[in-house]
Amino acid sequence: MLIRQTALYLPAQLLGPLAQLAAIVLWTHWLDPGEFGAFTLALAAQEAIYLLFLAFWSYYLLRFLPGADAPARERMDTFESWVLLANLALQAAALGLVLRYLAGTPPGAAAFAVLFAFAFTRSYCTHLAERAKAGNDILAYTALQCGGPIGGLALGWLWAHLTRDGAARIGPLQVLGAYAIAQAASLLFALLRLPLRWRLRRADRGLLRAVALYGLPLALSGALAWVPGNGIRFVVEHGLGLAAVGLFAAGWTLGQRACAFAAMLVTAAAFPIALRLEASGERGRALQQLADNGALLCAVLLPSAAGLIALSAPLSQLAVSAPYVADTLVILPIATLAGLVKNLRSHFANQAFLLARKTGWTLAIDALETALFLIGAALGLRALGLAGAAWGALAAVSVGAALSFFVAVRRLDMPLPSAHLARIVLASAAMSAALALLPPLAGWPALALATAFGGAVYAGVLALCYRGHLRELRGRIPFLSR
Repeated sequence: MLIRQTALYLPAQLLGPLAQLAAIVLWTHWLDPGEFGAFTLALAAQEAIYLLFLAFWSYYLLRFLPGADAPARERMDTFESWVLLANLALQAAALGLVLRYLAGTPPGAAAFAVLFAFAFTRSYCTHLAERAKAGNDILAYTALQCGGPIGGLALGWLWAHLTRDGAARIGPLQVLGAYAIAQAASLLFALLRLPLRWRLRRADRGLLRAVALYGLPLALSGALAWVPGNGIRFVVEHGLGLAAVGLFAAGWTLGQRACAFAAMLVTAAAFPIALRLEASGERGRALQQLADNGALLCAVLLPSAAGLIALSAPLSQLAVSAPYVADTLVILPIATLAGLVKNLRSHFANQAFLLARKTGWTLAIDALETALFLIGAALGLRALGLAGAAWGALAAVSVGAALSFFVAVRRLDMPLPSAHLARIVLASAAMSAALALLPPLAGWPALALATAFGGAVYAGVLALCYRGHLRELRGRIPFLSR
């Protein structure tokens, strides 16, 4: 079941994040560090606004919509209508405050309109993608996940290509406008498919309490977790200015998004299976499903992170524009480690908290992690510059992840797939050692061959570790057992 669901969700998990990764590389060639810094701050601000004002409802729907009966769905439709309308005003006000802080003056009408369109459409695409996942509408989910990143990159590239020799060269606002157009098209497609019913009447108080108890702690937890991953850009901007944000963000965003990309390849279909098992009263099987999900996550995420760290030097020199290379060489390995730890916590340990409805515990751990980050990033930035800020963020997320796994295993009875993890770590270590023995790499073909070589080493060692399981699997498949 898990493999089949993962395969169905794979296009959405592959194409959208891959376009986001490509965009980080390409925008460094079209935007100078100050412009790239402004662009990445806009991305970070939008994610914070979504987490503050809309994520609580997305989390609640993902958890409770699949098992809801008709009256419950009607109450949810009413509540959702008010939430989506209220977000128009809330997101506009929050965006205005962010722009006032960054610019020091009220934003111009054109800049505000573009930024609001970008933030609004991106937030609603994220929310409706979660709704589509809860309803198992894979086509709508794929459109919402892929339309914005792919369409925005294509439109931005077209603008950059058409204006590269003229005075109206592309800038951050044009890039954000391209993404807003693509996201709006995805929203329109999804609205025509999803069973959204607008019901502007009094919301149910019982549902309001349930959402507050379940969704709000998760949203606050997400906002706190946003600080080490994305808020670090604002720490850098406050300390060193907008151009430093651009230099920092190239390596930091590549490492973070690469790990998120690897994780999302296998996580979209995983948690709903555990939810269905728990809803049917099979809590033991649901917890075991979380462990299986975690093993599959580690099998993809650990070698991806290890390979990226091993090949970070040639990748940095080849991928990003010359002004960004020196800082990316230093930041990318640290960012990859932070992304690895963050995704292990988010898509493995935290699933046990969601299943047990212990969202307050998640909030407490995130509060601790955020406090540690603010201290570590500020001290690191002052002592070691951009690299110090990255090390501070890594230390904070590591403490949060360690505490989350401890509580999930000891208090919530989540099994830890130790045997699987040992094999995966061994295969990843063998791959890293093999890559370290390669001569210096020059050019994309050499980097591609090294990547394929590392993948082959990992797969080969992992196959040796699972040789007994593979023989058993071969015996179960008729055409392989002949």
